[in-house]
Amino acid sequence: MLNCIKMDLYRMFRMRSFYVIWIILIAATIFTTAMSVVDYNMVQEEIRQDPQAFEENADAEVEEPVNLGMTVTLPTQPGEKVTVFDQVYANLCGKFIALFLVIFTILFSTADISSGYIKNIGGQMRNRGNLVLSKATVLFFYTVLTMLLYLIVQTVAQVVFFHSLDFGAVKDFAAYFMTQTMLHYALALICMAVSIIIRNNVCSMTLAILLCMNVLVIVYSAIDKAVGRIGVKDFALIRYTVTGKISLLSMAPTDHECMTALIIAISFGAAAVILSSQIFRKRDI
Repeated sequence: MLNCIKMDLYRMFRMRSFYVIWIILIAATIFTTAMSVVDYNMVQEEIRQDPQAFEENADAEVEEPVNLGMTVTLPTQPGEKVTVFDQVYANLCGKFIALFLVIFTILFSTADISSGYIKNIGGQMRNRGNLVLSKATVLFFYTVLTMLLYLIVQTVAQVVFFHSLDFGAVKDFAAYFMTQTMLHYALALICMAVSIIIRNNVCSMTLAILLCMNVLVIVYSAIDKAVGRIGVKDFALIRYTVTGKISLLSMAPTDHECMTALIIAISFGAAAVILSSQIFRKRDI
């Protein structure tokens, strides 16, 4: 098992997509931070010109908890200072970083299968399910490294474009960031399972991107209506899904909220690993 993890770690760092995706992530983070400066300055200008009209427009806007598509919006209130926490919350909540994670997850999980290399090592394993466990372990390292890389780049970009460095509420920031890391890892495991089961990069990539774009909200709404018809009130399936928790996790999560999110992440992640390992173990390679 340890040798499998070493092999997958070596393979991960040798993949070109590993570095290409990181480069795009860095560029995208810098670009979105630069654009957030423009948006922030525009809002400040509107407030200075007509503060009353701005408040009326803000009160009139009603946003859905989770919208279709990818929405990255700063939670900073008018007149307040933009913090690193605000930027991180906007990008993680909008599943902007998750998009890069799932794309690499699909490419990494199917690389040995599509190249045929799995046939060389699959026959030497007593339990081929260990190959899936190895990939899951390496994806944890990739998720943590990617989240830390994003945090560093976001901090530097904040200093460059906003000419200040304020992390915000450090305790809430730490709780939010660590909880989101586990939720993003669970999402990566789900995408890994999808890619292993389907064995088609195009379909797997499409499904993974649709997850990040909240397309399943349509399915969740249909299920909520069906459950409501049998007498269950105020049921919202999205609250108990990984992508839903990523979007709905508050900036100041309570201990109960963090624990609930971790239980959801562990449950879905474990189910994805167990299912994919069992299917891969019994499948003819």
